[in-house]
Amino acid sequence: MKKFLYISFVFFLYSCEQEEIGIEPHTQGERNNIQIELEQDYKKQVYYSIDNNEVTSENLKTEWDLAFEASSDGWKIALNSSKFSKISKIESGNFNEYISEDDLIWNWEIPLGINYGTALGDYRTEDVFFIIDNGFNLSGGSNGYKKIKIEEQNEYYYKIKFSNLDNTNLDSLKIYKNEEYNFIYFSFANGIINIEPKKNDWDLLFTQYTHLYNDPSLPPAYLVTGVLINYLNNTKVAKDTINNFENIKYNMVSSYNFLDYQNIIGFDWKVWDGSNYSITPNLTFIIETSSNRYFKLRFTDFYNSSGIKGYPTFEIQEL
Repeated sequence: MKKFLYISFVFFLYSCEQEEIGIEPHTQGERNNIQIELEQDYKKQVYYSIDNNEVTSENLKTEWDLAFEASSDGWKIALNSSKFSKISKIESGNFNEYISEDDLIWNWEIPLGINYGTALGDYRTEDVFFIIDNGFNLSGGSNGYKKIKIEEQNEYYYKIKFSNLDNTNLDSLKIYKNEEYNFIYFSFANGIINIEPKKNDWDLLFTQYTHLYNDPSLPPAYLVTGVLINYLNNTKVAKDTINNFENIKYNMVSSYNFLDYQNIIGFDWKVWDGSNYSITPNLTFIIETSSNRYFKLRFTDFYNSSGIKGYPTFEIQEL
């Protein structure tokens, strides 16, 4: 009797296992071909949402000068590197005195992102002010110089004062933080302005930015055109130079090394041969968005159908 019960129990378990439902295979999303319009002179900055497959905002790159970290515990301030802006710290001197731009030591913005430092640095415990070379305008001319001092920074706002080098146009302003954004944007000419969409509304920024070289045979800083990621909202990227775009699947995600460098996509997905741009072959970017979705992206062109540069084109598909 006991033997009969044991055999029946084993048969019952086996029958249950046979009836379990298998896991459905992961289905990839549709392939989308997207073209971004920076225009021939790269004058635009364009924000793109991968999750929504849409451009969420765009602006002229010259519309702003400084970006103030917008979280309540944020304190970092970034230059507009798309204009090739640079900054010099004045450690001894009176803000109200005339300052010449000659013989100053300049720093450019760090393209990795503010988690890795800023050109302005940590000003919170120092009695310092700064001279900003405001880079180039859309015609290639100089935007001139400004003086700025961060007088106060707390969980609610920044307080700054700023002027021309000769103290004309002296002004002060409070810049209030907003947790819905990565940064609050400021223009010396127009005050606080809307630039970046809310931090949950974008993943990629197509723009010019300043790249820094460590090679002494090259200039220390150079203006490039490429893509920055929304690293402050947990967008991350890995590179695949081995597998064909078509062969990259969802089950490969765990094998990639995802990084949060702002310039991880960068500019070298294209190559300049002295006359024209071509697309770097065998390069696919695997992107993890803030909503924990995974996409593969490859660039296919830098020209529009009329042969005009400044129109990065890419193919993207959800894994």
